[in-house]
Amino acid sequence: MATGFEAAGLALAIFPILIEVVKFYANEKNVVKDFVHYQQLLKRIGRDLSCEKVLFRNSCQRFMQDIASHCGIEEDELNEILNDHNHPRWSDQTFDQVSITSRASVQLYLDIFEDMMEELSKINPELLDKKTRRRQWKKIVLVLKADGIAAHLQRTSKLNADLALLTQQHQYIITTGRVARKNTKQYQWIRSHAIDLYDILESTFPATPNCNCPLRHDVNLNLEFRSAKIAVQRLSFRTIFTAESPLFALQNWCEIEIEPLEKNSTTRCRDPGRPVQINIATSSSSENISQVQPVLNLCNSIRDTVYSKRCLGLIGNSPEKQHRIWTTNNPLKPAFHTIHTISLAEVLKNTKFRQEQRARLGLKLASSVMQLHTTQWLTGIWSNTDISFACSIDGTVDFNNPFIRRTFGSQSCDTVSSGKRFSRPYLVSSVPCLYSLGIVLLELWYGNVIDNMKNQDERHMPVQFSDPVCAQRLTKEMDCSPNYKNAVLRCICGLDAAYTSLEEDAFRDEVEEKIIGLLEEDLKYFCDKESIDQCF
Repeated sequence: MATGFEAAGLALAIFPILIEVVKFYANEKNVVKDFVHYQQLLKRIGRDLSCEKVLFRNSCQRFMQDIASHCGIEEDELNEILNDHNHPRWSDQTFDQVSITSRASVQLYLDIFEDMMEELSKINPELLDKKTRRRQWKKIVLVLKADGIAAHLQRTSKLNADLALLTQQHQYIITTGRVARKNTKQYQWIRSHAIDLYDILESTFPATPNCNCPLRHDVNLNLEFRSAKIAVQRLSFRTIFTAESPLFALQNWCEIEIEPLEKNSTTRCRDPGRPVQINIATSSSSENISQVQPVLNLCNSIRDTVYSKRCLGLIGNSPEKQHRIWTTNNPLKPAFHTIHTISLAEVLKNTKFRQEQRARLGLKLASSVMQLHTTQWLTGIWSNTDISFACSIDGTVDFNNPFIRRTFGSQSCDTVSSGKRFSRPYLVSSVPCLYSLGIVLLELWYGNVIDNMKNQDERHMPVQFSDPVCAQRLTKEMDCSPNYKNAVLRCICGLDAAYTSLEEDAFRDEVEEKIIGLLEEDLKYFCDKESIDQCF
């Protein structure tokens, strides 16, 4: 008989088999005359099994995190283990040699894993052919009448409850520090290239006096959720260049992909903190970078390009800071040929802005704070007016692609479009950019700006007091998941760690684990996905 970790893997494998078989019988029609009397019972059993499967997998995941960190297993492989009951790690002797397995609390887990597998094995329906199903149906009906499956399910539920209780009692054992550090190192790397990109655009767009265009030029930087895996393969910034007059015959914008290159080199940029990986080049990357020419006039290059995916050239303000730029060929609905931008403040009350989309945006904003904090793209204090969306001529809003707009070009144009945010004082214990994130997360949940949600007393307070007082009150009144509420509270009130800047490694690790991690779990729930990558 399987024991320990192998039992956990087998239990995870049995759940989906049982669920599919029960669903099969529940959906079959006219198998026997009496089938209708048991159809609802089978569906209920299927739902119960599905629920127990999720609970058991969550307990396994939390329990395995610390074991994995001791064995040198990273998050990606851990997900593979949990999703594949045939994975060799389940029977790997390495697990049993880890010192942590000798703890009494861990032995309780392993014993319950074995009990769980045994109970599930007793619920043993088989997928039969039509003839055999008819022969065996009376036997199946007798089992259902005897509530044998229900009894085993009740025992399974009790084991799941024990696992959940142990997970809470021994939460200090579990750590995500290994994964957090891997991600947070890249945040600084991405931030450095984002700063370089702003400096380059400020000095080269447009390249006066070559460009005589009197209109301002807006660069809209797309806000993306980035994990270590995505950044290692290929770092690029997606932008939308817009102008007050049409850039092409039918549209007033152009999507540009900007890719930083290694300093003093013509090779694509990769995270210096990660080992070199072999990647299959995409068609966009197959061109020899050493043959790419500098762009002398970015404005004219964009206007003259045929709207297809091709390289426009290199932009940079020094040999050490070079970026390669591409046009894209993303297909668009005709309504989006001409766009204007609207702020998040305007989008909040849009009834088509669903809760899942709000949760996805909240996570993108949290990730963007880690990537862009205290830069010209995203200053220390920011608000809903800094986040924009593309809106078509028929009023359709692209909720899935938020961006930050910055203006370059004419000397009369302000570099920072939302200067009024600097006049708004704040008096809180949190780091400014995280406090701003907390306010926006609140607004996303309530679907309203914070100024409109203040009570009479708060409206008479100075703004440096009324904002945090109102924010804390609204957070306590939120009827949302504990994960989302805790993430908002930690943004507004501050984390336990006494840090003052996201440039400190330890603080980034704290934010990754205690804020971004919670928002990830919340989004996975709304999307009904097991991996955060599947939510985007």
